[in-house]
Amino acid sequence: MGLQSRIYWAVFPFLVDFDMFSKKHYSVLILGLLVFASCKKLLIKPDPTSEPERNFEIFWNDLHNGYPYFQEDGIDWKSRYDKFRNMVGSTTTTDQLYSVITQMLSGFSDGHLSVSYKKNYFSNEKGTANVFQLVRTEKSGNNGASSESIRFYYENYLAINKLYIDNSTYKVLTAPNVVNPTQTDTIFIYGKIAGNDILYVNILSFLTSASVENMIRTAITTYPSVKGMILDLRMNEGGNLGVMWNAMSVFLPLGVGEITYGYNREKVGPLPENFGPELRFAVGGNNRLPKFLGSIVVLTNRFTISAAEHATMAMRQIKAFNKQIKIVGDYTFGATSFIVQRTLPCGIEYTLVNNKTWDINRNIVERTGIKPDEFVYMTETGLQKSTDEQMERAIEIIDKNQF
Repeated sequence: MGLQSRIYWAVFPFLVDFDMFSKKHYSVLILGLLVFASCKKLLIKPDPTSEPERNFEIFWNDLHNGYPYFQEDGIDWKSRYDKFRNMVGSTTTTDQLYSVITQMLSGFSDGHLSVSYKKNYFSNEKGTANVFQLVRTEKSGNNGASSESIRFYYENYLAINKLYIDNSTYKVLTAPNVVNPTQTDTIFIYGKIAGNDILYVNILSFLTSASVENMIRTAITTYPSVKGMILDLRMNEGGNLGVMWNAMSVFLPLGVGEITYGYNREKVGPLPENFGPELRFAVGGNNRLPKFLGSIVVLTNRFTISAAEHATMAMRQIKAFNKQIKIVGDYTFGATSFIVQRTLPCGIEYTLVNNKTWDINRNIVERTGIKPDEFVYMTETGLQKSTDEQMERAIEIIDKNQF
């Protein structure tokens, strides 16, 4: 039995264990254009190694040849082979092999590297670290807040946002869940800021077969004469890149063919220079109306993930045509590359990035995230007053034209 492999265009399963919130896994299934799906034989020369040892070799070699961030993570993968290979022998159980593999992956900073077997799940600590940076103890942002404050924000951020919206204009748009169509997901919220002529648009997810582009057009058609828009991408955990590309086209002027916002190359061998041809990320223009070409503040935080990070990069480049765009909040999550999902012959499943993503300036944004134009943090003091400092700053920027 060979290595089962599936490759997804955009980002496939991203799982975060919010142990501080509950014992269950919150799963974010991030789908895109399926470019390859198969159960293929991994060619392995006959050798006397046992099945557990063979599974170990498959896993180690897969990362050795395909993982692109060893240098950035400061990982000596060959020395880890020397350390952990002797822990696996003919009597090693699959549960024990799972434990060895997860130990071997300690210290990685990749937001999409994960391993699962039965009910066990392992990922690096990036998800947890980002959780603790959703709220800060003070406006300087030096320290993460208490778990109670973070839990409160995570569970109540939509209710806090709603306090800023004129209730008579508050609209929620849903769509069938892509996995279970009998269920519905909240995809989009819009309305006018209370007592102000600003349109609020919150894209909660790009994980939908519905047209987020049309949802944006509905909002700007309903309120065609506002002085600006707050485009909220906070807590958006990603989705379909195609859905995102179409949505961002609303902000491109007529006559613009496309804007390039990033690049990607696949790792194709063990040497640092072993990369395939370059792919280009771009949002295509179109002649569909209406467009929104007014002032825009884009809100991001540590849980702006994957396709939402691509949207952030795209909006950053759209500024070439609209100087009245500003990204406000915190770094995004830092999980922008394509994901490969694989299954070892023994049944252990894992995901890894086998490619590198760069922004338009050739900066690696995987792990670090995308830097906002202006840092504004949610604070414990603000939460105690049901205040959204990031929202309030966005309103101020538009009101005072501080772009």
